[in-house]
Amino acid sequence: MPKKIMASFCLFVVVYLNQHASLAKTIFTNDFSFAPFSAAYEERFGTLLPAMNRTSIAPASFVSTNNPLAAEQDGVVIRINNENISIQQDDGTEVEVRGLQPESYRLFERIKQGEPIGIPSGRIIEIVERKNGQAISSRKVNVYE
Repeated sequence: MPKKIMASFCLFVVVYLNQHASLAKTIFTNDFSFAPFSAAYEERFGTLLPAMNRTSIAPASFVSTNNPLAAEQDGVVIRINNENISIQQDDGTEVEVRGLQPESYRLFERIKQGEPIGIPSGRIIEIVERKNGQAISSRKVNVYE
C-alpha cells in the first residue's frame, strides 16, 4: 500500500508540474496512449487507487418512456417477438434488447443507425451484446416516466 501511495503521489506531482506541456496533455487525454500506461502501472503496482474499492455492478442508466430506443449501428433483424428484438450489426456483433415493444419490423429487415427500435414496455430494458455467441457486454436500463 505505501508503494501505491508513493507512486500515485509522484505521478500526481509530475502531471501537476507538467500540466501545460503538450506531452502531458497528449498522454492523459488520448485514450490509446493512456491505456498502455495504465496497464503498465497496474502490472507493477496493482489497481489504481480510485479503483481499489470499486464494485463490479454497472451504474444504472435511465431512459424516458416517451422516447423510443434507437439502433446504435446498421444491421439486420434476426429475431423478434413481443418484448424482444435481436439485431445482427454490420460489424458482426449481435445486440439483443429485452423489455421493449418493438416497432413493426419483419424478420431479416435492415435497420439503419438511429432508426427507432421500440419503446419500453416495462420498468427495465436489458441490452446484451454478443460476438460469436459469447456475451461481450450487458447492461440494464431503468425506465422512468
